[in-house]
This record gives sequence, C-alpha cells and structure tokens, in this order.
Amino acid sequence: MTDLAQEFRDAMARVPAPVTIITTTDEHGKPHGTTVSAFASLSVTPPMVVFALDNRGTMRDRIALAGQVGINVLAGDQAEIAVRFARPGLRFDATAWHLHDGVPRIDGVAAFLVCDQVELLPGGDHTVVLGRVLHAESAGDVSLSYHLREFHAVPPEAPAQ
Repeated sequence: MTDLAQEFRDAMARVPAPVTIITTTDEHGKPHGTTVSAFASLSVTPPMVVFALDNRGTMRDRIALAGQVGINVLAGDQAEIAVRFARPGLRFDATAWHLHDGVPRIDGVAAFLVCDQVELLPGGDHTVVLGRVLHAESAGDVSLSYHLREFHAVPPEAPAQ
C-alpha cells in the first residue's frame, strides 16, 4: 500500500460511519448480504440513499440482477453480525432474519429500508449504488457505528454545546 493510501485510510478511520448490512436474494431465493459502512441519505424528495460496494465481492452483480435491496442499519449490540457479514462464509445460518417485501431483514436492527437499485456508478475500487427508498422504518435509538477501527454503540446524548 502506498503512503498516500495508508494516510487516507488513517484519516478516514477518524470519520464515524454507520454500520449496515446490505441484503438481497438471488434467482433461487437464497439470501446474500455484506457489511457496508459507506452509506448515507442522498435525497428526501424522492427518498434516496447512496452506498458503496467493494468490487472484489459478489454483491454488486447480485444487486444488479435482483434490482431490490434491503438496508439493515445495525443496532448497538449487533457488532458480531457486522463482523460475520464482513467475512466469507455462511452469514445467514447464524443470524436471525426473515424476508420483508422480498429482501432479507435481519432481526433486531435499529432501522430497515427497502430500495430499488436506481443506478450503479464506478467509484475506484468500489461501485456506488443509488437506491430509491420504497419502505423505511425505525425500531430503536441505539445504532452501531465504526470509528477508529472499532465498533461503538451510539445512543442519543444531549446535544453538544
């Protein structure tokens, strides 16, 4: 890794990021998912989100075929799930989940969105996905974030002065 690449990684480690699991199903109904921290709201009218997928994984192609995705915003106590979905293996076998509007929803998440994949855009070693929100709900106040290469539960606190 070049010096600039490492410095960039170190700088970005100081930016707290949400922790989500992006999910979809294949043509046989099998669930697929991956951990994503490059996720943000994009627009309210129409409701849209943006997230980035690593080009080395298979989710980009799966989402392009499926067209719909679930965005599971992890709760503060779900760091183990984030780690499981960041690694290869049987991710759904050890995770409580169910189908919601045709996409996998992980039980106990802080928030859940269902999106149509609107557009895939190249973004270096990632693909940027724009999604139009079809369904959104919140289920808890404490969400999971990733900051300084560690997971943290983020409860609501008094506003900073």
